[in-house]
Amino acid sequence: MRIPAHQWPWRWCLYWLLLPNIIVIVMWPIGGPPMGRPIFVAGLLGLAFSQMRSLLLRRMAVAVLGLGITFEYIVNSFNLEAMRIDAASEFLKNAKPLASAEYLAGLVILCAALALAVRGAGRVQHFARPSHWIFAICAILGMMQIDAVATVATSNTYKGLPPEGTPFASGVESGGVAQPGLARRHLVVIVVEALGIPTFEEGKRLFAADWDRPAWRGRYEVASGKVAYFGSTTNGEIRELCGAFANFDGFDFAHADCLPRRYSKAGYDTLAIHAFDGGFFDRRAWWPRAGFARTEFAPDLVRGGARKCGGMWPGACDVDIAAQIGQRLKSASRPQFIYWVTLNSHIPVLAGATPGLAGCEDGAAPLAHASLLQCRLFQAHHDIAEAISALAMDPALPPTDFLIVGDHMPPFMRRNERLDFDGYSVPWIVLRNRPA
Repeated sequence: MRIPAHQWPWRWCLYWLLLPNIIVIVMWPIGGPPMGRPIFVAGLLGLAFSQMRSLLLRRMAVAVLGLGITFEYIVNSFNLEAMRIDAASEFLKNAKPLASAEYLAGLVILCAALALAVRGAGRVQHFARPSHWIFAICAILGMMQIDAVATVATSNTYKGLPPEGTPFASGVESGGVAQPGLARRHLVVIVVEALGIPTFEEGKRLFAADWDRPAWRGRYEVASGKVAYFGSTTNGEIRELCGAFANFDGFDFAHADCLPRRYSKAGYDTLAIHAFDGGFFDRRAWWPRAGFARTEFAPDLVRGGARKCGGMWPGACDVDIAAQIGQRLKSASRPQFIYWVTLNSHIPVLAGATPGLAGCEDGAAPLAHASLLQCRLFQAHHDIAEAISALAMDPALPPTDFLIVGDHMPPFMRRNERLDFDGYSVPWIVLRNRPA
């Protein structure tokens, strides 16, 4: 018997499939990570929950589904390996996501969609025929297919950890600083947030001007290259510090031969620095387990004279941290291993995140004619590069080697901005002090 069109479960598709996935859907024309598996899982859960007798439970379930899909979307956007509720709470506590117009707009859209879904959850019919279930499952599969087509151009850039047995490489190994040298020079390892490899001509030129400076060659032996990245910033840290593709939570630091422990055994003082709060991604706890004798975060750096920078990730200004590192190296009585993870180039780079961003607003900065977010990222990297170069070229600086390496490519949401960078690799640059 032919079923009239009005009896098909259209309302289920609206209230249990489209509205809970609203953030995924509105991002399809713009960019975003592949979400096929979460769409499938949430769709099946929606099928089950929509048939519950209790209206209250149905309304609660559709709201939780919508929030869960959105959280998974954010996690996938930043290549986080697991849904970490503790990291989310630290993010909400310390970061200011609503300072971003894009995040604020997303919140408004999400709240409106979930309000409609909660209100409409009770209007969905109970599935009385097998054809209803088949229709709903086909709708889920269809949405998965649309998502696959919409995200295919940048799907390779959203990746967690690689399969076991993937060939390993890091900037530390490639740059030749994995072992303390006989000269016992100071070593500064700098992981630059969102430092990717541009693939467009103007970006290549700006990158070379910042990270391949002819002046460096008068004092240092300079080498550079690229290594594969996987995951988020902390995955990049474990890659460089401990020589592994792994998550920091659950990593066996006690039995790992991590870089700070190696240098400590060689008589080096070890210090790790980050301009944000030490509770974010639990760095205050796991950095010491990796072998660092001391750690410093935003409050310590501000007390030491660093200015406060704002934006979405408020903390100490990276441009001032380089000078503090220089003072430590100049006054040190023992060789130093200093590890610095930068902050101010964290995507999205908003006004106030670093002192040099005004040029993107008034047209004075390179790329001011292009994307505002891209312009600000390059300007933030330029400010960091200038500070690092001033440190490295300080005539009073004792013999020091530097390794500069990216953690992951810039995680832009917009597809066209993401395609402007190598989706597989990040750069490394080593400055090896020339003997006098």
